[in-house]
Amino acid sequence: MDGLVSIVLPVYNGEEFLRESLDSIIDQTYKNWELLILDDCSTDNTPVIANEYATKDDRIKYIRNEKNLKLPGNLNKGFSLAKGEYLTWTSDDNKYRPIAIEKMLGELKRNSSDLVYASYQVIDESGNNIKVISADKKGQEHILGSNVVGACFMYTRRAYEYTGDYNVDLFLVEDFDYWQRMMSKYEPVVIDEVLYDYRWHGASLTSTKNKSEYGRRLEIMLNSNKKLYKKLSVEANYYFYKCLKVACDSQAKEFKEKNKLRYYEFLNKIQSVFRKLFGQG
Repeated sequence: MDGLVSIVLPVYNGEEFLRESLDSIIDQTYKNWELLILDDCSTDNTPVIANEYATKDDRIKYIRNEKNLKLPGNLNKGFSLAKGEYLTWTSDDNKYRPIAIEKMLGELKRNSSDLVYASYQVIDESGNNIKVISADKKGQEHILGSNVVGACFMYTRRAYEYTGDYNVDLFLVEDFDYWQRMMSKYEPVVIDEVLYDYRWHGASLTSTKNKSEYGRRLEIMLNSNKKLYKKLSVEANYYFYKCLKVACDSQAKEFKEKNKLRYYEFLNKIQSVFRKLFGQG
């Protein structure tokens, strides 16, 4: 098996877990990779750690931004520099299992596919297991209402060139948006095996996000990307409107008051689809 795999690692003040993340890449059974560490103006010990690894391994490149780009902009910069035929990204607080890159690349090649994602283990700050997130086998059916790709994935350069950049206006939902756009064209391969450790902790972006802004951007994304898909099945519609309700619920009370009729229209559609699916609602 051959083919260069580009791994982009965006980081901002990630000194606490960065070494674990980097070691998990170095320990991969598949060795033909490049790692691009994109430092988004960290003020902690991140530059020292990143430079230390880059000095020891010429597959690792450290790039420090002149200004803070936030996650979607930082990812775009990283992938613009990537040279690989296969692409992925990871976070400074998460870890690959040793077989992850080899397994995902093998499945892409074996199935002549352009996107693959796998199950992953959620861990806490100390590395203790919390739960397993199993890969959704009905990804294309659920993608408009659920971020099925999750934390462990790989895709081809062809899929990258089709999908384009991450949307810098959709910070907090940039990855969800990206997978919706990519999966409107490419059917994924799904791996049941756990290949990744995803860390939940108080300082993570997921934990600190602004719920109202998250809801507003989620609503914009859902309504925009639905146009990419043809007539949706009942199940796909159910997931879409269920997620749209989450988007509305996450926004400020003023949003609900100003948009009360539209809000309840969403609820009615969800209940109607639910009845069709399950005979209740």
